[in-house]
Amino acid sequence: DSQRGERLHRMLSEVEEKGDTDIVSWYAHGRAFGVHDPTRFVEEVLPKYFKQSRLSSFQRQLNLYGFTRISTGPDTGGYYHELFLQGRAQLCIHMRRVGVPQGDDRRKLKVGARRQEPDFYSMKPLLQQQQQQQQRS
Repeated sequence: DSQRGERLHRMLSEVEEKGDTDIVSWYAHGRAFGVHDPTRFVEEVLPKYFKQSRLSSFQRQLNLYGFTRISTGPDTGGYYHELFLQGRAQLCIHMRRVGVPQGDDRRKLKVGARRQEPDFYSMKPLLQQQQQQQQRS
């Protein structure tokens, strides 16, 4: 299960190294990522890292692994998961496929999805936080 998160980390790192952050990238705070150019993402990036060939299939996989789509604020359309953080690929070993509720449970999921989204911009950026911890060590 954790391989999906590790592959997603590798994809974001390699895309950044190539200078293609206009296609997909971490947001500045390091707690979420966004697909900025869906067409190029599906054509150039997705086939290199995942079996999916459609954006909707990729998005479904994110949902099955517990990622939440951001619906408000500057990162609208991006995805976050509490264990998917920039520079912390080792946390992915704790990620598990959660599945999608069936029948009546599915309606509860939609109602629950209206919960308050985290404000990542009120938190310290992850890289800054990691650098401070390393300086203390």
